[in-house]
Amino acid sequence: MKRVPRWWLVVVAVVVALSGMFAAYWAGSQAASMATSTQDTPEVIPVSATVERRAVAQQVTVAGKVVAGKTSPVTASLTDGIDRLVLTSTPKAVGDPVAPGELLAVVSGRPLLVMPANVPMYRDLVAGDSGPDVRALQEGLAGFGFAVKATGTFDQQTQDALEAWYKAAGFFAPTSSIVDASNKSAPAVMFRWRDFVQVPGDTGRVASIAATGAVLAEDGVVAQISIAEDTIVARATVLQAGNFAVGSSVTVRAGTVSVNTSVTAAGAFTEGDSGNNVVPGMDITFPIPPGTVGLAPGQSVTATSGSVPAESLAVPLIAIRQESGIAYVQLGADEGSKRIDVTVTAQADGWAALADVQGIAVGDKVLLP
Repeated sequence: MKRVPRWWLVVVAVVVALSGMFAAYWAGSQAASMATSTQDTPEVIPVSATVERRAVAQQVTVAGKVVAGKTSPVTASLTDGIDRLVLTSTPKAVGDPVAPGELLAVVSGRPLLVMPANVPMYRDLVAGDSGPDVRALQEGLAGFGFAVKATGTFDQQTQDALEAWYKAAGFFAPTSSIVDASNKSAPAVMFRWRDFVQVPGDTGRVASIAATGAVLAEDGVVAQISIAEDTIVARATVLQAGNFAVGSSVTVRAGTVSVNTSVTAAGAFTEGDSGNNVVPGMDITFPIPPGTVGLAPGQSVTATSGSVPAESLAVPLIAIRQESGIAYVQLGADEGSKRIDVTVTAQADGWAALADVQGIAVGDKVLLP
């Protein structure tokens, strides 16, 4: 039997092979094209944040202490017939105000009356004495409401005014052996300077006072009068000091105590003391508001710059966009995004405070770039 040639089978095989290679190349090209297209135009997933209502402010807190105000001692001294100084009565207590014309204490049975600081007290005065100290005494008595003229001479009118002052305090005025020629019927009243004390600046508060019955020390100190109020002093670094300009608001806290005050002084830069945990910087001083309780000398406090801000609309700072100097946010909505121009009133800790504006409310979504 004669064999039939099968050369056409070879041709068919070649055609099938080439067709398969072409199909594979075409499929690969399409896949690569689709992948490249996908990479060139990635799907955009919008990211948004919620509009909130919160307090936004840049505040700085520093540590400080309550510093005792300056004090001035008032003393008693021995007089004739008195062997030792004993505090027999204390009409004043710690914290009480002290002013000229008042009775501060009673020592060994004699009063200590507060005399204006501008009255020179260096001698006893008797009838007929004259001088600038007498005139200053007369002016002081007139200031208390007593009828006396500033003649510069220790006359009967001055004696009567002085006697009335003692009587108002519950005591008899001291008298001298010198008889006043103008009033021979009564003993002449004298001015005994040891019965009086003075306070620098005329006013103050009792910082401390001896107990009734106490025997005073040799220096005769009866009380310490605070002539400058306690203050708060805090140390701020150079960077922090910019938040504590003179006149700026400060909130002071110590435990449950919280008071608002303001900066009265900012000192010059000083080096720190690592041994006492004092950092380099400037001392910032704040007064303690009158009537404040719960703050004592030596007590540790914190001082925060700026008053507590009011709450307002707020968005993450990154949501604020800008165009031609105008700030705006892009609100996201189902029907598309919407631009709203805004005014930023403050920014801190990654948040921006916004002035109320129509078109934005709490809970709205703002797009983040």
